[in-house]
Amino acid sequence: MVNIVATDNQLRELKSHGSNDFSIEYYLDDTEAYGINKVNQHWHSEVEFAIVQKGKATFQIGNDLIPIEQGNGIFINSKIIHGFESNERAIIPNIVLSPEIVSGMNQIVYQKFVEPIISSKNAYLILSQDIEWQRKMLSQLQLVFNLMESDSETRELDVQQSITSIWRSLYVNRSNLIQLARTTNISTQVRLRSMLKYIWDNYSRKLSLAEIASAANISKNEALRCFREEMSDSPIDYLIRFRLDKASKLLQSTDYSITDISASVGFESLSYFNRVFKKTYGNTSTAFRKKHKLSDT
Repeated sequence: MVNIVATDNQLRELKSHGSNDFSIEYYLDDTEAYGINKVNQHWHSEVEFAIVQKGKATFQIGNDLIPIEQGNGIFINSKIIHGFESNERAIIPNIVLSPEIVSGMNQIVYQKFVEPIISSKNAYLILSQDIEWQRKMLSQLQLVFNLMESDSETRELDVQQSITSIWRSLYVNRSNLIQLARTTNISTQVRLRSMLKYIWDNYSRKLSLAEIASAANISKNEALRCFREEMSDSPIDYLIRFRLDKASKLLQSTDYSITDISASVGFESLSYFNRVFKKTYGNTSTAFRKKHKLSDT
């Protein structure tokens, strides 16, 4: 079964990370488990640190495609839409954590050192083995990964101590963080999520660019700008890809006819559906279904 990051209609990840009393989770992502070596775009209020342990991966943040080589890593700030993919298998250990693990929100440490980063326009930071202070952060991150898998008596205390040290480096070197997704300000992402929700709720019927833009109370040109800036795509191209994704799932999980599937996901023309499906998946819809062991009816 192909893994996918479950999200709501606004691409917010549904899964909670860690627990209420220890708000950090460790993951060992294998791109092969996600199908076509791609982790779908999503966002969460927690921050994320990742290291490419094997292979290499390209992270998409806003309209930036960021190649990360083996041994290097990345910090992704709170509420930033992101995803990643690889041309070959990549192993990517990562932690997703609430910044409150550094300090409670009502503490001066949080107000002075945490809040300025998570509420800033900074979106991400590439962590390179070639830069000394970043190399130290990568070593500390690896220590956290190891601690998260241990049953040490002082595990939680050691994790918090390491995270605090990592955050100190992040704060001291905050001028190096890349201002990307929030240089356009948060309203761009809010508008984007409104339009994405509208597409998710209405993809099965005929949609126009004007309708999608109206979901965020903006012009068609502004809708195009938001999508291109954050998704490197147009609203209509995203809609088509979304419909195709829905169709591919129906082909795998049902025995509905291809004609019915095409219509149910919003394609008015079966020939157009067949054309774009083959272009996207490299197979006809019939061959795709056979590959997944379901017969067409």
